[in-house]
Amino acid sequence: MKSFFTTFFASCLGVALAFVIGIFILIGIAASGMAKTSSYTDNTILKLSLEDFIPEKSDNVSQSANIFAEAPDAIGLQKILNLLEAAAADAKIKGILIENNGVAVGQASLLSLMQGLEKFKESGKFIYSYADMHSQSSYLLCSVADSMFLNPQGGVDLRGYGASVPFLKDMLDKVGVEMNIFYAGNFKSATEPFRLTKMSEFNRIQTREFLADMKDIMVEQLHKNRKLPVEDINRIIAGMEGRTGKLALQNKLVDALYYKDELDDLLRTKLGIKEGKKIKTITLSKYSTVADLKENSSKDKIAIIYAEGEIVYGSNDPGVVSEKKYLQMLQKVKNDKSVKAVVLRVNSPGGNAFTSDVIWRELELIKKAGKPLVASFGDYAASGGYYIAAGADHIVAQPNTLTGSIGVFMMFPDATKLMNDKLGIRVDTVKTDEFAAGFTPLLKLSEREKALLQESTLDIYDLFLDRVSKGRKLSLDSTKLIAQGRVWTGRAAQKIGLVDELGNLDQAIKIAAKKAGLEDFKTVEYPFIKEDFASTLLKEIQRSNNEEEVFSGMFSSKEERKLYDQYKQLKAIVKMKQPQTRLPYIFEWN
Repeated sequence: MKSFFTTFFASCLGVALAFVIGIFILIGIAASGMAKTSSYTDNTILKLSLEDFIPEKSDNVSQSANIFAEAPDAIGLQKILNLLEAAAADAKIKGILIENNGVAVGQASLLSLMQGLEKFKESGKFIYSYADMHSQSSYLLCSVADSMFLNPQGGVDLRGYGASVPFLKDMLDKVGVEMNIFYAGNFKSATEPFRLTKMSEFNRIQTREFLADMKDIMVEQLHKNRKLPVEDINRIIAGMEGRTGKLALQNKLVDALYYKDELDDLLRTKLGIKEGKKIKTITLSKYSTVADLKENSSKDKIAIIYAEGEIVYGSNDPGVVSEKKYLQMLQKVKNDKSVKAVVLRVNSPGGNAFTSDVIWRELELIKKAGKPLVASFGDYAASGGYYIAAGADHIVAQPNTLTGSIGVFMMFPDATKLMNDKLGIRVDTVKTDEFAAGFTPLLKLSEREKALLQESTLDIYDLFLDRVSKGRKLSLDSTKLIAQGRVWTGRAAQKIGLVDELGNLDQAIKIAAKKAGLEDFKTVEYPFIKEDFASTLLKEIQRSNNEEEVFSGMFSSKEERKLYDQYKQLKAIVKMKQPQTRLPYIFEWN
């Protein structure tokens, strides 16, 4: 027995020592990897590939559960802009090369990135772009470059904006499921795929108008960046006259058709490098580890609250907005005497009405505490996303931010036909009161139950209208006219009073500072993204290789990620148990 305990404890000690030694080895590998990435020399090009999803705040996305997969570098939009500013002042960085075929961000984010690149150009450094085949959004982003190069066998998919919406009613009828729909607002079209077989005229009108405005904004930007006449751009779009490399060059969409080796020769000439010598480049994720990002040491702070993603109830996940995660955070900001103003950065299609109102209330308390509240809109500030910002002292949006959608809906499935006729399942009940066994997909809603649900929907709509009316200092009647669940672009929203001015997050921060009387301040970002030691260690080890960054984790391709995002949207709709204030669908821009 004594021998057994001796052997047992010796084995435990050996395992413990091996574990500790392993950790130190991993730390050494990570440190070695980080040391490699920190070295970059003069005459370096900052290489941008902006094809993966870009969150508003760094790492504010759902991370993979697969620890053996490469960790995604989710650098936030604002940090990218800060890195571009640092690169402009960095003597080692001679210019930027954007290598993009497509992008995975919304149109307002594209404008912010373009503004950051234009600011970089003020340093006198060059920006070149190269693509095998440009999507429309990729071309719009890269049009800010001094020179644009395209593979001779490539093309530019410039063809305007369109919307294709799948309608599910016929399919639901065939399987025996009926959706009970309750909504407020003629333009609140989120429920249409479940109750109609085509777009309503209201939805068709609003979709046509905001897509036309989005196109006008794109044409204006291309005219500004490429110096092409507006009529030529419209002609090119109408006939898809950038669809081949030859046509793209002929129509002056690009400056030259190059294979990659020809581009490399051009870059060597630009940098004064001898033929055949290696071109020194650094990726954005690696540059983020070495860039000189100047931080202000002022005691006075402006808090930036990122309200990014769907508004959901009771979640702690990154990349979503919930009362569970935000209430404590907002209370901390309210009670922090060093925080003199707050900027609410909204990039949300909306979601749960209850959560939206709870967050709105906490933001009102921040205002009552004497802290100016300025809202800044990203790609979306719609429905619940607009709700939480409605009381802000000032609202700033990009011209192409999808804004408004002030309306409410609720959906309740009726699966009795599926259960009874298709599956042969019958449900019987015993109840003490009229509604005791109700509100279940297994039983048809009674007329009184339907009346209660419609009443709840209208009550929340009236509350939403009241929040907007008082927050924007509009009459209730005028608010009703511009509400109705209608979606507007940012610049259209400015004309009707839903937005105060057009601009980016930096502009909103300047306004907040002015309102708080601040000249010297630093910004602090919320929510804090917590990561455990093991995750951080693995992430640094995985970053230490020299392979190109790819979005991996659970998904081996961007197409898989897109399918997963669509699945999450459908799952969120199916799980709805409360009234919703959200966009009818998430737009994907080609």
